[in-house]
Amino acid sequence: MIIALLISFTSFTLLPTTIDAVENEKEIKDYIKNEYVDEIEPELLEKDLTTIFESLDPYSTYFTKEELERFNDSINQKFVGIGVSVEVHDEGILITLVFPGSPAEEAGIEAGDIILSADGISLKGKDSQSAITYITGAAGTSVSLEVKQQEQTKTISLTREKIQLPAVTGEKLGGDIGYIRLNTFSPQTFLQLRSVSKEMDDVNHWILDVRNNPGGYLSAAQQVLGVFPDVKTAMHAEFRDMDFTYKAQNLFYKLEEPASLLINENSASASEIVAGSLQDYNAATLYGTTTYGKGLMQQVKQFADGSGVKLSTARFFTPDYNVINSKGISPDVETSTPLEDAHTDALEQFKYQTFDEDTVASDKTFVIHTNAPATPKEFKESIHFFKLGGSDLPFTITAEDEDTFMLDPKEDLEVDSEYTLMIHPGWTSTSGETSEKGVIQPITVENE
Repeated sequence: MIIALLISFTSFTLLPTTIDAVENEKEIKDYIKNEYVDEIEPELLEKDLTTIFESLDPYSTYFTKEELERFNDSINQKFVGIGVSVEVHDEGILITLVFPGSPAEEAGIEAGDIILSADGISLKGKDSQSAITYITGAAGTSVSLEVKQQEQTKTISLTREKIQLPAVTGEKLGGDIGYIRLNTFSPQTFLQLRSVSKEMDDVNHWILDVRNNPGGYLSAAQQVLGVFPDVKTAMHAEFRDMDFTYKAQNLFYKLEEPASLLINENSASASEIVAGSLQDYNAATLYGTTTYGKGLMQQVKQFADGSGVKLSTARFFTPDYNVINSKGISPDVETSTPLEDAHTDALEQFKYQTFDEDTVASDKTFVIHTNAPATPKEFKESIHFFKLGGSDLPFTITAEDEDTFMLDPKEDLEVDSEYTLMIHPGWTSTSGETSEKGVIQPITVENE
């Protein structure tokens, strides 16, 4: 028998219409009687399991052995598919991330591509969950995708495979801002968070992202909170017969720099534990929209035959005893563009001179005037050019004269997008003087 504490909205399978007779029915009823978050009427326990579970909260359910295995796989990011993360687009489904070693990567699909149709069925106007059902399928089966890459459309056939998706991904954004996306709270989350963050040198600010993260294991949330220096408590839980305080795990590894957290209406359970704790301790600024509002903790109990029960056993609250269930965690900054806004605010900590926003065309070449002569090679080392929410973009620098330089992005800029040109202080002029002031130039790209 295995029991795990779960703080997750994940529900891989819905409760079946009926639960067939099971050998461990008495054990299941005893478990519900003794551990469910609320007192159970004796009359209810005399009924069949289907009726009992239908009378409990929506997060409590019975799993067959196969259902429990698939449920655990979903928390641990094990899926069958082509290996992409997607979101809705006006033309279909936008690829936001392609996972290394996946069928999608091997077929040449890239982030920014748009899937227009799957097996001849248009994905235009479908929500992401509906669209995914057309893309996913059994391992070894194939799917034919019509994919738009930049201005070209091609048909790509892929074979679906079993894929282990990462619990954590990340990259360094422009201006030396570290971005870490937490996809789930699994046993691998902290280890991958540490590994991903260590790969980023000289980070000045961290942006953690739990948007669309349905939760996972409580212990993983405690570990994530443990990387923040001043956070001591993860949450308070009220069981039927006792109250308990769960601490943030005391870890040697810390993220010492200032932090932001991105949340949305699909951030649930363990994501809300992390959001609530960081907010109560003023350890991060929260950007986005109010979270889902799931404040019930489940225990997953596995029986000898491999079946199991996911049962709500406690209500949980933030360290300051703020209610989460049916309420959620409200952001400090409510916005529909949380990543871009968090990135902008993170850049303000440099206290550089910031100019008024400049509106340019997509093929713009930028003219930069310096207050002292410099060489292109020396000057280029201090420049960051990036789309808000993205990493540094490639560009060339050429000297028009000794104090005038031309910055030419290697690719056209995206229309209706915001960019930033940032110049750090510290570059050395040809006369040996070191610059002391940094500058930030916000840029908006519009049609000519």
